[in-house]
Amino acid sequence: MEARGPDSCGGGDAARGAEGRPAPEARVHFRVTRFIMEAGVKLGMQSIPIATACTIYHKFFCEIELDAYDPYLVAMSSLYLAGKVEEQHLRTRDIINVSNRYFHPGSEPLELDSRFWALRDSIVQCELLMLRVLRFQVSFQHPHKVPAGESATISTGMNLSVFDPESAPTEPSRTCGYLLHYLISLKNWLNRYSWQRTPVSVTAWALLRDSYHGGLCLRFRAQHIAVAVIHLALQAYGVEVPAEAEAEKPWWQVFSDDLTQPIIDNIVSDLIQIYTMDTEIP
Repeated sequence: MEARGPDSCGGGDAARGAEGRPAPEARVHFRVTRFIMEAGVKLGMQSIPIATACTIYHKFFCEIELDAYDPYLVAMSSLYLAGKVEEQHLRTRDIINVSNRYFHPGSEPLELDSRFWALRDSIVQCELLMLRVLRFQVSFQHPHKVPAGESATISTGMNLSVFDPESAPTEPSRTCGYLLHYLISLKNWLNRYSWQRTPVSVTAWALLRDSYHGGLCLRFRAQHIAVAVIHLALQAYGVEVPAEAEAEKPWWQVFSDDLTQPIIDNIVSDLIQIYTMDTEIP
């Protein structure tokens, strides 16, 4: 088992290879986190446990060389561990069967034979290894997660209870964190027509979901990521915040005093890198 240095987390320059193209490791992590997300949805996991599973996976490979362990085994153990951390417990049998059908579409559930039990033991042993490598620090603050001790029910135009925005109802109520708090404030600033005619909230959620394909969750604060995805969504649809030119400071600094334009630019750059990989990886 080889440890990695503190600057080895994916993202930024570390995720880029020659000529600015995604590095091979970043491509592997993209594929595996896509597996985590799709398997998580099929397992009925909510958005926060899936985000935690992706973060655990990325954090583990910030500490360990990629070729030291099978990344898909680490991914399955990340799902299993995230279910415990976020109190949405999963059965190893379900994780194994969903994973098996992911790699072998149309296949039947595995028999409870020696192969099954060997894989189950591998997932459990890998979970214990991950806990030791991560020094049992497997609880994270996500941009769409309510900080500990805080709770508020708000009505929004999007639903973050699932990790797939296409299946989200348009008018639910949901208790959430930074992202929805910022979107509610922004909705009150914009005129009603601008908000209704552009899917800013759904786009911001989609950007946030996709950000977990890379290491943004470890490199940037949750508040900063939440603001950055809203900033990019507004730019994508050409929506301007009213009275921005006359304001004493940018709208995004109202949400986070220590946020700067270079930080937003770095987050957006990493997101663009993720979408670049999405177009290049089958």
